[in-house]
Amino acid sequence: MALSDESIVAGIRNGDAAAFEGVFRAHYAALCAFALRYVGERALAEEIVQQLFSDLWTRADWRIHGSLRAYLFAAVRNRALNLRKRQRFERGWDEAADDALADDMPAADAQIEAAETSVRLSAALDRLPERCRLVMQLRWARRLSHAEIAEIMGISIKGVENQLSRGLKALRAYLE
Repeated sequence: MALSDESIVAGIRNGDAAAFEGVFRAHYAALCAFALRYVGERALAEEIVQQLFSDLWTRADWRIHGSLRAYLFAAVRNRALNLRKRQRFERGWDEAADDALADDMPAADAQIEAAETSVRLSAALDRLPERCRLVMQLRWARRLSHAEIAEIMGISIKGVENQLSRGLKALRAYLE
């Protein structure tokens, strides 16, 4: 007399090794072939099915609605689809990381070059005479107009232009 699916499931939940082995032997090969169609690799397909049976043996709270066979095939299908989704996510993550790394390389090089230029420029500014350095800082760091600088320093606009011209000439010479 054949046992019903409910009694087989109840037996497995209660630790009946014979019931578990019977289900395993009856469905393992078909489930592996089914999983193979989803994942494309025999080893992955077998791993999915083996993990399913391991979970069935260790979980006491699983229930079926309908036939045991349909439950097993649906479980394998879901696990195979989850694996494919995870693989796509990981592949996308790896590709995004590679793209970000490739995109960041020129940016990183530019940042390093900008930092080096900034250090060289600061050193060159420090070598300028005080009045010239102050005019340069007010113009380029504070972004003040020539008229504003002239007012602050108490010199003419032409004096500001002369100081800027001398400062730029000296900076070019220092930076070359």
